[in-house]
Amino acid sequence: MAKDPFAVLGISESVDDATVKQRYLALVRESPPDREPDRFQEIRQAYEAVRTERGRLEVQLLQTRSHALSRLKLQCVEQAGGDRRRASEAAVTALLLDALRRVRP
Repeated sequence: MAKDPFAVLGISESVDDATVKQRYLALVRESPPDREPDRFQEIRQAYEAVRTERGRLEVQLLQTRSHALSRLKLQCVEQAGGDRRRASEAAVTALLLDALRRVRP
Protein backbone atom coordinates (compact mmCIF):
# COMPACT_ATOMS: atom_id res chain seq x y z
CA MET A 1 0.00 0.00 0.00
CA ALA A 2 1.48 3.33 -1.06
CA LYS A 3 -0.44 5.55 1.37
CA ASP A 4 -0.21 5.50 5.13
CA PRO A 5 -3.32 3.60 6.31
CA PHE A 6 -3.41 5.58 9.56
CA ALA A 7 -3.59 8.83 7.59
CA VAL A 8 -6.22 7.45 5.19
CA LEU A 9 -8.45 6.50 8.12
CA GLY A 10 -7.57 9.59 10.16
CA ILE A 11 -6.56 7.61 13.26
CA SER A 12 -3.52 7.47 15.50
CA GLU A 13 -1.23 4.46 15.70
CA SER A 14 -2.29 3.75 19.30
CA VAL A 15 -6.04 3.20 18.77
CA ASP A 16 -7.78 -0.09 19.56
CA ASP A 17 -9.68 -2.46 17.23
CA ALA A 18 -13.08 -0.98 18.10
CA THR A 19 -11.95 2.56 17.27
CA VAL A 20 -10.51 1.44 13.93
CA LYS A 21 -13.78 -0.28 13.00
CA GLN A 22 -15.87 2.69 14.14
CA ARG A 23 -13.80 5.10 12.03
CA TYR A 24 -13.91 2.75 9.03
CA LEU A 25 -17.71 2.52 9.16
CA ALA A 26 -18.02 6.31 9.45
CA LEU A 27 -15.82 6.79 6.38
CA VAL A 28 -17.74 4.17 4.40
CA ARG A 29 -20.95 6.06 5.17
CA GLU A 30 -19.32 9.23 3.80
CA SER A 31 -17.85 7.49 0.73
CA PRO A 32 -20.02 4.49 -0.18
CA PRO A 33 -18.78 2.17 -2.93
CA ASP A 34 -21.56 3.09 -5.34
CA ARG A 35 -20.81 6.84 -5.17
CA GLU A 36 -17.03 6.95 -4.70
CA PRO A 37 -15.58 3.55 -5.67
CA ASP A 38 -11.94 4.69 -5.74
CA ARG A 39 -12.12 6.38 -2.33
CA PHE A 40 -13.99 3.37 -0.93
CA GLN A 41 -11.24 1.02 -2.14
CA GLU A 42 -8.59 3.22 -0.55
CA ILE A 43 -10.49 3.20 2.75
CA ARG A 44 -11.09 -0.56 2.55
CA GLN A 45 -7.40 -1.31 1.90
CA ALA A 46 -6.35 0.91 4.80
CA TYR A 47 -8.86 -0.78 7.10
CA GLU A 48 -7.72 -4.26 6.10
CA ALA A 49 -4.12 -3.27 6.83
CA VAL A 50 -4.75 -1.96 10.37
CA ARG A 51 -7.96 -3.60 11.59
CA THR A 52 -6.14 -5.80 14.13
CA GLU A 53 -3.44 -5.03 16.65
CA ARG A 54 -1.06 -7.29 14.76
CA GLY A 55 -1.81 -5.47 11.51
CA ARG A 56 -1.17 -2.10 13.13
CA LEU A 57 2.13 -3.34 14.53
CA GLU A 58 3.20 -4.68 11.14
CA VAL A 59 2.37 -1.38 9.42
CA GLN A 60 4.24 0.56 12.10
CA LEU A 61 7.22 -1.74 11.76
CA LEU A 62 7.30 -1.50 7.97
CA GLN A 63 7.01 2.26 8.07
CA THR A 64 9.72 2.57 10.69
CA ARG A 65 12.59 0.60 9.18
CA SER A 66 12.57 -1.78 6.26
CA HIS A 67 15.59 -3.73 7.54
CA ALA A 68 13.71 -4.48 10.78
CA LEU A 69 11.36 -6.73 8.80
CA SER A 70 14.31 -8.78 7.57
CA ARG A 71 15.50 -9.19 11.14
CA LEU A 72 11.99 -10.22 12.20
CA LYS A 73 11.78 -12.81 9.42
CA LEU A 74 15.14 -14.23 10.48
CA GLN A 75 14.01 -14.49 14.08
CA CYS A 76 10.80 -16.29 13.03
CA VAL A 77 12.76 -18.78 10.95
CA GLU A 78 15.21 -19.39 13.79
CA GLN A 79 12.37 -19.83 16.26
CA ALA A 80 10.58 -22.30 13.97
CA GLY A 81 13.70 -24.46 13.90
CA GLY A 82 14.73 -26.90 11.23
CA ASP A 83 11.37 -28.64 10.97
CA ARG A 84 9.79 -25.66 9.15
CA ARG A 85 6.83 -25.38 11.52
CA ARG A 86 5.12 -22.03 11.74
CA ALA A 87 5.72 -19.63 14.60
CA SER A 88 2.69 -19.04 16.80
CA GLU A 89 0.72 -15.81 16.57
CA ALA A 90 1.81 -14.91 20.10
CA ALA A 91 5.46 -15.42 19.15
CA VAL A 92 5.14 -13.22 16.06
CA THR A 93 3.33 -10.52 18.07
CA ALA A 94 6.07 -10.61 20.71
CA LEU A 95 8.73 -10.31 18.00
CA LEU A 96 6.91 -7.38 16.42
CA LEU A 97 6.64 -5.59 19.77
CA ASP A 98 10.32 -6.23 20.44
CA ALA A 99 11.27 -4.93 17.00
CA LEU A 100 9.20 -1.78 17.51
CA ARG A 101 10.88 -1.13 20.86
CA ARG A 102 14.31 -1.49 19.26
CA VAL A 103 13.74 0.83 16.30
CA ARG A 104 11.72 3.54 18.05
CA PRO A 105 13.67 6.19 19.98
